[in-house]
Amino acid sequence: KGAGEVLDTEYRKKWDALVIKLEVIERDAVSGSEVLHWVTHFPYPMYSRDYVYVRRYSVDQENNVMVLVSRAVEHPSVPESPEFVRVRSYESQMVIRPHKSFDENGFDYLLTYSDNPQTVFPRYCVSWMVSSGMPDFLEKLHTATLKAKNMEIKVKDYISAKPLEMSSEAKATASSPERKNEGSCGPARIEYA
Repeated sequence: KGAGEVLDTEYRKKWDALVIKLEVIERDAVSGSEVLHWVTHFPYPMYSRDYVYVRRYSVDQENNVMVLVSRAVEHPSVPESPEFVRVRSYESQMVIRPHKSFDENGFDYLLTYSDNPQTVFPRYCVSWMVSSGMPDFLEKLHTATLKAKNMEIKVKDYISAKPLEMSSEAKATASSPERKNEGSCGPARIEYA
């Protein structure tokens, strides 16, 4: 439908088959910042990755623009798991301009994204995986957005959302080159792929 889908973690879990887990861990009622835990499949033969990041958005109604900024953080309620490779270097900035208004269909966006997925593959291999996977992801995002037309997801729903309770603390099994010696050490103890 519009920019609201960018913020909707529950809906993303439905349309993005790569998502293993996507949860808002903590939300600050004053700033609107959210800490999220995102676990995602990576292409075979790599381990799945997990991200803990803070995101914050602001809407400039006068200029009809939304800016969404995310960066990796640590959070005490999401310790590293030996099941996944923790991505510690991640940041993204997205600028969204609706064609008309945020409550109507259609928007243009510019996304700047950087992370270090900690692979042992040469950079050109990782670049190829990202460039070949991005068109597929964008097609799925577009399809999900079209399907969401009937849903009442709007940016203002996020602005008025009730904050979460504040926290007191803040796979594939196939053998692969990445998974050699897996019985004795998990991804946190070997070089990652």
